[in-house]
Amino acid sequence: MATKKATKKTSTKASPSTKASNQGKCTGWEAWEDRMPPGPPTLHVKGQCKFPTHGFKVTLKKAVPQGINPAILLLNKVVTPPSGPVIQTPQIVQVSYKQRVKAGQYKQVTILPDGKTLKVKIVS
Repeated sequence: MATKKATKKTSTKASPSTKASNQGKCTGWEAWEDRMPPGPPTLHVKGQCKFPTHGFKVTLKKAVPQGINPAILLLNKVVTPPSGPVIQTPQIVQVSYKQRVKAGQYKQVTILPDGKTLKVKIVS
């Protein structure tokens, strides 16, 4: 009678703590619509992300497709990890997004995958 040996599977997925550090710890999110003359209204989103080492880059990109509520802008936070040697000290990366909009087009902005939802303030 043949016996089967139990084999231990090794996961290729990153651990939750590794994933979290790869996304950074992001805080200070703000969203506002600038209606000041002379230009068209502009939506601004900004925040900052802290990483364990230098070399990370963070951008916000408009999600495609957008959600079912047209008053909520969905933005994907895209984190690019460093390549090559890095300085082994924490780094804070400033993150910003800017888009021309119609006045009052968006009431809220949601940052994905964090799920952070911001109320859009009006600056006039």
